[in-house]
This record gives sequence, structure tokens and C-alpha cells, in this order.
Amino acid sequence: MNIYKIFKLAAATCLGFYAITGYTLALSEAELKSYLNQQLDVRIKLLASEAAELDNLEISLSYPDRNSVSHYRLKYEVLKSGEEHFLKITSHDVIREPVIEFVLDIGWSDGHVVREYSFLIDPPRN
Repeated sequence: MNIYKIFKLAAATCLGFYAITGYTLALSEAELKSYLNQQLDVRIKLLASEAAELDNLEISLSYPDRNSVSHYRLKYEVLKSGEEHFLKITSHDVIREPVIEFVLDIGWSDGHVVREYSFLIDPPRN
């Protein structure tokens, strides 16, 4: 094998590792922390390869056409707990319908993800 082929192989390998370890963002499973007739409280852990990615997130919440929960005025905030970051989604009013759906649209410097969430909300436990 000549030196040119070794160089090409080494360069391709390095670029492959760069692509794999590039800036990424992942969302964990959503955790519902509220019950029916309470304000909505949903937590979604944000998993980023670089903490700097979390500083420039562009987040929007919308509602599927088949959904009538837009009157709940959902809001979000990015919180940090120790080394973990998570997205907290809450409602201004109490949730009266047992099913709630929303679409989360997150963009960052190197990517974009759209995910639809649907929850069946249980009544409070006694």
C-alpha cells in the first residue's frame, strides 16, 4: 500500500469520527408529572454532546389540527439540574381533558427535530 492510499484511508477515518461525534441533540422520553384537573407539568431531558448547543435552542410549541388544547397556553423553559438539562412544559390553566397533544419543534446550530407528543392524563390518586 502506498503512502497516498494510507493518507486517504486515515483522512476518511478521521472525517468519519468527526461526523459521528459532531454536534447532536437528543430528547429523552417525556415524563408527565401532573394529573387531570391540575396544571400540566411535562419534563423532557435534553441530551447534548456539547453544553453550548443548549444556549442557542430555538423552540416552538404548536398543536395538531385535531386537537383543541390550544386554549391551555402551554409554555416552556429550559432548566438545569446538576449536570442535566431538561425542557419543562407547563400550562397556565388546569387540564380538564384526559388527552393532550402538542408538537415540539427544536432547532439548533447543526440540526432540527420535530416531535409530536400525546398524553393520556390520569385522574389524581387518592
